[in-house]
Amino acid sequence: MAFLKSHRLPPTPQNYTLAYIALHDRGSPIALAIKAITDEGFRIKQDEVDTIFERHGGLAIFGLQERANISLATQLRHQTLKISELTSSAADATGAFARELSEEADAFSGDNANALSIMTKMVEHSLQAQSRLTAAVQEVKSLREELEAARNDAHRDELTGLANRRAIDALLVELADKGEARVIGLCDIDNFKSVNDRYGHSVGDRVIKLVAKTLEETCAPHFVGRWGGEEFIVIMRSRDFKGGAKLLDKARFELAEKEFKLRETDEPMGLLSFSGGVALATGGREANAATLKAADEALYRAKSSGRNCVICTEEF
Repeated sequence: MAFLKSHRLPPTPQNYTLAYIALHDRGSPIALAIKAITDEGFRIKQDEVDTIFERHGGLAIFGLQERANISLATQLRHQTLKISELTSSAADATGAFARELSEEADAFSGDNANALSIMTKMVEHSLQAQSRLTAAVQEVKSLREELEAARNDAHRDELTGLANRRAIDALLVELADKGEARVIGLCDIDNFKSVNDRYGHSVGDRVIKLVAKTLEETCAPHFVGRWGGEEFIVIMRSRDFKGGAKLLDKARFELAEKEFKLRETDEPMGLLSFSGGVALATGGREANAATLKAADEALYRAKSSGRNCVICTEEF
């Protein structure tokens, strides 16, 4: 509460949450983002709090993630019911066709005219049933594609197209449960706040997308995700954490080689860089949290050492 009062922030659940994180989890992305603003004695403003909260996934604390889960589940239930309806409709059509064939067979008298009439009806009903079944199959295919797209959207970051926190957490749990060693690298764009302040959020978004693309291309085929805000994560199925640090360093070099210009004035923005921290996890799920913390601490040391570098740490 003293923190909120000193920064003239109202004691809302969101502000209280950020203040708690800033004071009690100093190595977290949210705490580091707050520290970057307040380090030199500046007061953090409400709009800056809102931006940090949004960019670092804080909205999930208040249930937006749960609502996303509910939305996906609702779509799944809707599509399951639709498939059930289509299957039932196709079964009814097939049953009716079988009854009609049976009735026509009972009425068959053997003369050619009657046989031709029966055969014509059989062909007509067969074509109608086929048309209905084809339409049902196509709709089931469309529903399956919609469900797959919804599932993919739920695991993708909207701005960059990279994996989001949901997908990142799922992969880390999967690797831990399989007992696979994993190198975890965290990257944070250097001086990103000054980019937003000077050029605006639209330019900031372009910078984020450029860094995302550079990491994705340089670190392929390894997993790259957006950790939150201007932070990214790279997960490698390997024990070679020093090799992981070298790979991130290569991506850092590739980014520095790119010439980023403002669209409006064609003015070059100068050096774009990121700092990185790398750690190795070899244990179960508990090792994920310890390794993420270690990578984050290494990232903080990289920032404190002058930025634009990658530091690796010990195994967990």
